[in-house]
Amino acid sequence: MSNLQLFILPYAGGSIAAFKRLTDLIDERVDVHTVEYAGRGTRAKEPLAEEIWSLLDDAAKFISDRRDKRVSYALMGYSMGSVLAYEMLVQKKIPGELTHFFISAEVSPKERALELRKVENPTDERILERARRLGGLDERMVSNKRFADIYLRPMLSDYRLFFQYQFRDRREKIHSDTTFFYSEKDTARTDVEKWQELIDGEFDFHEFGVNHFFINQYYKEMADVINHHLCNEI
Repeated sequence: MSNLQLFILPYAGGSIAAFKRLTDLIDERVDVHTVEYAGRGTRAKEPLAEEIWSLLDDAAKFISDRRDKRVSYALMGYSMGSVLAYEMLVQKKIPGELTHFFISAEVSPKERALELRKVENPTDERILERARRLGGLDERMVSNKRFADIYLRPMLSDYRLFFQYQFRDRREKIHSDTTFFYSEKDTARTDVEKWQELIDGEFDFHEFGVNHFFINQYYKEMADVINHHLCNEI
């Protein structure tokens, strides 16, 4: 039996495969699970979620089915996954004791909801342009039908769902020590710090890279930080 569990919620369009280099470096005493959203990767044959709260409930079930309540757990979100992780925690969808929260490449849910609300008519073209600006779009996916079916369809679906997100101020803070991974050129530290309005605990901040998908280059450094925090809990 492992001494602690870590659950990872990917970014829009992300899958287990996108986090493998990171999870391969997590201490073997930690039982790691990357959430596989329906419609991609190992769940490619399942239908994509049709609204944001269905995606949340499906991800929460994925975690609950693998949750060992005999041990505590940590939760990590990346971009959209950080917002889903926050909602899981405030809605108390995960049983047991939370020991650490890792937030990556995302402003607070309150700020994100305000930003998303400003986007009118999020067409596929606008979504693709947003992905290009973030540095997460391989142009081969756009021109190759096979790649488009495998990678673009889930990404477009997730972005559409994310535009549905509305922040609900429950006036209840999460109680957890929290680590923030961010890139200043993607998400400014001053914006990341606004998460502290929603969380009580000790905070540490780690800046990596020059775009939204710094995990692709800095997975080892991120794994070192994660191991530092979690191994102190074991």
